[in-house]
Amino acid sequence: MGKPSKRQGRGGGSTVMGRIGTVLLSFFLICVITGCIVVCVLTVYIFKYLGEADDVDLTQAELSLTTILYAPDESTGEYIELKRITNDENRIWVDLVDMPQHLVDAAIAAEDERFMEHHGVDWKRTFAAFINQFIPILPGTQGGSTITQQVVKNVTGDDAFRVERKVREIFRALNLEKRYSKSQIMETYLNIIGLGHNCAGVQAASNYYFGKDVGDLSIAESAALIAITKSPTANDPLRYPENNKARRDWIIENMCELGFISEEERDEALNEELVLNEDGDSGGQNSINTVNTWFEDYVIDRVIADLMEQKGMTYSEASNYLFQGGLRIYTTVDQDMQTYLEDFYADEANFPAVYNETYPQGAFIITDLNGKILAMAGGMGEKEQSRIFNRATDAKRQPGSAIKPIASYPVALEQNLITWSSMIVDEPVWDSDDDGEPDRPRDHYGDWLRTPITVDYAIRRSTNTIPAKLVDAIGPDVIFNFMKNSLHVDSLVEGRENAETGIWQTDVAQAPLSIGALTDGMTLLEMAGAYQMIGNGGTYTEPYCYTKVLDSQGEVVLEADTTPTRVISAETATLLNRLLQRVTTGAQATGTTAKLTNFPVAGKTGTSDNDYNQWFAGISPYYIGICWMGYDEEETISYASYGPPIIWKSVMEPLHADLPAADFTYSNQVVAREFCSVTGALASDDCEQTETGWYSVTNLPDECGYCADPDEERITDYLLLSDDYDPEPDEDEDEDEDDRDSRSNRSSSRNSRSNRDDEEDEDAA
Repeated sequence: MGKPSKRQGRGGGSTVMGRIGTVLLSFFLICVITGCIVVCVLTVYIFKYLGEADDVDLTQAELSLTTILYAPDESTGEYIELKRITNDENRIWVDLVDMPQHLVDAAIAAEDERFMEHHGVDWKRTFAAFINQFIPILPGTQGGSTITQQVVKNVTGDDAFRVERKVREIFRALNLEKRYSKSQIMETYLNIIGLGHNCAGVQAASNYYFGKDVGDLSIAESAALIAITKSPTANDPLRYPENNKARRDWIIENMCELGFISEEERDEALNEELVLNEDGDSGGQNSINTVNTWFEDYVIDRVIADLMEQKGMTYSEASNYLFQGGLRIYTTVDQDMQTYLEDFYADEANFPAVYNETYPQGAFIITDLNGKILAMAGGMGEKEQSRIFNRATDAKRQPGSAIKPIASYPVALEQNLITWSSMIVDEPVWDSDDDGEPDRPRDHYGDWLRTPITVDYAIRRSTNTIPAKLVDAIGPDVIFNFMKNSLHVDSLVEGRENAETGIWQTDVAQAPLSIGALTDGMTLLEMAGAYQMIGNGGTYTEPYCYTKVLDSQGEVVLEADTTPTRVISAETATLLNRLLQRVTTGAQATGTTAKLTNFPVAGKTGTSDNDYNQWFAGISPYYIGICWMGYDEEETISYASYGPPIIWKSVMEPLHADLPAADFTYSNQVVAREFCSVTGALASDDCEQTETGWYSVTNLPDECGYCADPDEERITDYLLLSDDYDPEPDEDEDEDEDDRDSRSNRSSSRNSRSNRDDEEDEDAA
């Protein structure tokens, strides 16, 4: 065979090359087709999630802000921070203009160097971060997410570790920058970043770590805060100062390289020694996780209630608004007084002894004379939880005789029905067993004296029959309306059927309004509000625990109405005040243990049936203090000394120790006069038994004519509400009276050590 021709050789090579070309072309086409498929799939994929990339509303970032309570500082007259309250994070919104520029620069240097140039996504960083996940060739660089993307993630809460989330975030960031300026985005970012210790945003963190507002931060302090963002735990300046300093110094160096600060400023910042709050507190800012005081509990409840009433919110809406709306609540609390009162009530050793197995519960509230709430204790013992049952504001208890100065007596004085020395017979008024013989209400010092006594005597000895007669004479509806509408005692029950017994219940009746046998009872706060008229000259102001509430933008949301309303005349208020001072100073009075050393006290004791509830309501020229003790589940208090007046003095004496001497303001239309102790009329020259009383100049008694000739005029002519009184009982009645006197003496002997005033409850009525 011959050699193959050259043509044949070349043809074979061409065939091989052709085959290779065909393979390459096929591979290329496959790649193109595959790429097209991938691009199509990716396009569909992107547009699918792009549809979910809805616009982000930056106003959502302000929906969870920390609410702050403020308290007046008596020394400066300014308000200081008292307490931060929130359901979530400690977040205080601050506008960008109130932040130092170097804080903004530190954030850019640390998190997003090209923040001012990109349109929401830094593509260079995004691809670099992607490559770094597989080949870590760029250590120490910033992450892939821009500040804009971080805002998107934090505002939406969309932070799942999935590709579609990242795609959605990118498109949201691009949209966000079309709708908002760089300044708005930066402001949001600096207000929502997590900075450890439950702090969200630079203002709360600045308070926490440095005890100052964000506007006062230095370059080094700003860098220290921004350093926390990379790892809030590892870069905590309190727990790991070395880590924080390393990150801080890197940020400061980068700020200099980017031209944000000079080399001189850089060196100064690098050498600055940070002064940190070692306890993470700055005058109340870290109180966010502490147990509320009794007062703080009440403020929270009151603001929620007022938002519901005045703004038409539901409870849930009002509660969320308070805890997450960044409100500024300016309270009325006296911080020193509140601390003192809570400490006093935390220690059982401060209270008089009882014979019961467990000590009774108790509560105390203090206001000024015009409705401003200053302090309260809602229970005995250490307060261990927030938002628990507050006996100073929530508990409705039978007031007993403490109701008399705010019910029958002020209305009777206002109507000129009685005077200081009006004579009324102490005798039973109503028949409890329908046997035709009145037998109620009883008096604590026995049964009844069955002799005429003055109004002054009836009040200081807490006689029950006299106010019962006054309620009957005036009309229960008149007194009920006075308490309900003028004094705003909302606990009063006009009428309802008891769901369990079917019995009709009402406080428009003699027993509830004369001796405090109320259907539900009264709160200490209602009692304090009602008693203020006796100390301030006859006006009422709804008790208030805050003056105003502002929203996060500084606009007024709520404001207390502190305008007083006149409910009784100044003359009636003065007469009541003078009469109640006799409760703490007069002979046989029930509240003498409440008398202060250097200040007058007008007050009234009150005890419900079986000693279930014991009260003392006291007024000084400075304060109103309401003291209550009793068991949550009714139980008789067994004691050697009647407790509330003793407790009242123990609490109030130290609070008056440094106050200037003062007296009440009295009406000049009330004058002192001598009166006849036999008739209650103004004393004449013939009256041998006289006392001093106080009278309105428009309601002076006549002059006594009885003592000049006792045989000419019957004593009954001088008696009020006692038409059936017989000053000369027959022999049987004399015997009955002797028996009653004997029983009265025995009862007085039994109760002399207790100096109490037992009232009748509704069952007894």
